[in-house]
Amino acid sequence: MKHNGVQETDSSNTITVRQSSWLTASTIIGVGVLTLPRSSVHFARESGWIATIIGALLSMAAMYIITVLAKRFPYQSLVEYTASIMGSSKHPVIGWILSLPFLVPYYIYWVLSTAIIARIFGEVVVTTVLPKTPLEVIIASMLLVSFVLTLYDVEVVARVNEILFVIIVIPVLVIALSSYQSANWDNLFPLFNVSWFNFLKGVASSATSYLGFEVMIMFLAFANTTQKVMKANLWGIAIPGIVYTLIVISGTAVFGVDELDLLAWPTLELVKTTQVPGLILERVESAFLGVWVAAVFTSVGNTYYVSSLLVRQMFHLKGHRLIAFIHLPLYYWLALRPPNTAKLFQYSNYMGYFGGAIAFIIPAVLLVLAVIRKKGSKRKNPQAATSPQINLGGGKE
Repeated sequence: MKHNGVQETDSSNTITVRQSSWLTASTIIGVGVLTLPRSSVHFARESGWIATIIGALLSMAAMYIITVLAKRFPYQSLVEYTASIMGSSKHPVIGWILSLPFLVPYYIYWVLSTAIIARIFGEVVVTTVLPKTPLEVIIASMLLVSFVLTLYDVEVVARVNEILFVIIVIPVLVIALSSYQSANWDNLFPLFNVSWFNFLKGVASSATSYLGFEVMIMFLAFANTTQKVMKANLWGIAIPGIVYTLIVISGTAVFGVDELDLLAWPTLELVKTTQVPGLILERVESAFLGVWVAAVFTSVGNTYYVSSLLVRQMFHLKGHRLIAFIHLPLYYWLALRPPNTAKLFQYSNYMGYFGGAIAFIIPAVLLVLAVIRKKGSKRKNPQAATSPQINLGGGKE
């Protein structure tokens, strides 16, 4: 049976409502957690934690729009409904051509984001854990493991994220809360001691820390887009928002904004000052870095997956596994382009703002055009949630 010209498959290739939430949260929490306190207070100063909360709310608004699009075009991929919005059934090729300005930026961002995350991961591991190991080996290892994830069905990817999410969030929460033992609460004041322009720049910088949620614009094609999926997706951002806010408050209270702004990996330095009651490990940062590796893996794996999937759908190819393999040397080459850490941070900031523009603007424009052109429809049939899923992602070939 076919749905909108795409071959349907059984429900084994389905993302549940709960997995939708974990996919969102797992992709968000990654390398950015190590630099979050510094980026939050750089412009907003003592009000950095407030900027972090507002950034989460803005990201939830963007996720709301993405989910509304998915519900308006149930079981259709981003490629399908963008072409439908921009074109017509009589001239599908025109719709495909007009959809490229919306699709190509996603591809560019996910490719560059995957490479930059892998490079930051390598820098942290080499400088803190394995100083004698070549950077190239660390980067290649992460990319290879992430490539293996792309070989599986989307349902397997969702399960991996579901399992690792618990492993990631609980220890990070415990460590964040334990660090309050060293807090000097006077460091959190005065609030709003910056211009509104700088505060808004702090909000924008904090909002980019939540990037990763935009992968759901691809994964929601596999989800049962019932009413509950909206709540699940919003929780997928709210949970990292809570974790991030606690970390920023803790970092500011322990170090103060002036010292925090000088630290390359402030969250890691924060962990070093932490003593977790009852923890048998003498070095808490070892446990934290172990958890952090899992967080980076889900971020790299998910962006790697959706970039390959997007190419497959754009050119109507049979599978995305060969595409993923071809991308492997590209990611490796791009990851090694920044000549030093300073340039790496600079490129990361540029990518953050580029990704923010994509994640916040493109879905809103597509939704407005869909409403104006009366494309798509809201599902009213309650049985639709159990209908077969379309085979958009390299399932069994």
